[in-house]
Amino acid sequence: MIKDTSQQDRAVQPKSNRILGINRTSIIALTCATAIAAIGWVSYPAMASLLSADLTVSKQQVRLATVERGLFIEDIRVEGRTIAAVNPTLYSMDEGTVFLHVKPGDTVEEAQLLAVIDSPQLKSEYAQEQARLDELSIQVERQKIQTRRDLLNNQQTMEIAAVDLAAAQSEMARSKASIDKSLISQLEYDEVVVRLKRATLTNNHAIESLKLQKEQLEFELKALELQLQRQHHISEELERKVAALEIRSPLNGIVGNISIQQKQAVLRNTPLLSLVDLSAFEIEAQIPESYADELGLGFDANITLNGQSYPGKLTAISPEVNNGQVSGRIRLTDQIPGMRQNQRVSTQIIIEQKDNILTLQRGAFVESGAGLKAYVVKDNLAQRVKIKLGARSTGKVEITSGLKQGDTVVISTLAPFNDQSQVLITQ
Repeated sequence: MIKDTSQQDRAVQPKSNRILGINRTSIIALTCATAIAAIGWVSYPAMASLLSADLTVSKQQVRLATVERGLFIEDIRVEGRTIAAVNPTLYSMDEGTVFLHVKPGDTVEEAQLLAVIDSPQLKSEYAQEQARLDELSIQVERQKIQTRRDLLNNQQTMEIAAVDLAAAQSEMARSKASIDKSLISQLEYDEVVVRLKRATLTNNHAIESLKLQKEQLEFELKALELQLQRQHHISEELERKVAALEIRSPLNGIVGNISIQQKQAVLRNTPLLSLVDLSAFEIEAQIPESYADELGLGFDANITLNGQSYPGKLTAISPEVNNGQVSGRIRLTDQIPGMRQNQRVSTQIIIEQKDNILTLQRGAFVESGAGLKAYVVKDNLAQRVKIKLGARSTGKVEITSGLKQGDTVVISTLAPFNDQSQVLITQ
């Protein structure tokens, strides 16, 4: 039988717990003290903030934003709707019975017949004036013929008088030679002198008469021509009115509202129907009255439709206030394809642009703090500071004093802070 080693084993006494003179209890105590000191060192700022804070607010109750420097755009954003820039209303040119050729919503082309007004009175008046025009035209032509005839007769009279004068002058020359030779008596000579004077007077009168007759005939012809010209104008005006009894479209578009019934009797200048030009739209925006004084014609605007932005300009502001709003018209720089009548769009009107400006995201703190105070957050401690705001837009506000670039600021409502000077923001 083989012996085990139990006879060789011997009991060993445990060593002392002292190592370098430090026992286990001291080590545990030292470790705990070190841990407590470390925890205290780490938690000191939080403890200090907690002790110095007047109030604590959960982080879930606040929204923070950083003060930035850059471009600031003062603007307003309002809802608008598309309206036709060209939306004419057509009127009756005279009284009569209307026969419509279109219905509301019909697509029409330029010069297309829309309605006809039957006006027997106007047509009769036009026929009478046209007959008067034809009559005056005949009178003018007759006067021209008569003028040529009278001038011809007077020309003949003048030429005969000139021949008689030449004959009298020849006779006078012969008589003068004969009386020198005592071939004729003094009485016969005196008769020749008288005939010469008579022929001279007749010739002179014929010349003057021809001049006066010519002026008179030209004057009478001119008077008739003026009457004819006036009658031309009257007939042309009536012809235009008769043509205007056919109401034709001045543009390509659609028929809007029809203000009368089929075969209705209307008076002069009665509105008949309206048209909508689908190729040119403007934006009608309802602007809060408080912004009306800040706006001016020509201000830039941006119209957002289907996620796309399109430029435009403010072209009109209504002086009338309706329900605390004024109406503004915005003309698009370029027409938007696919735009429809009365389509709702989002509109931004730019009041002013500034560069290198301190800005902060706009939030409820502007109203709850009256724009005079804000809370700057550092190490979860919100410190109340006095601020001054400048221009305001829908997305940002201008900071004129009290904050600096990089500051973290509470932009949510300041009601939970209860106007305390320091507030601890907890997780």
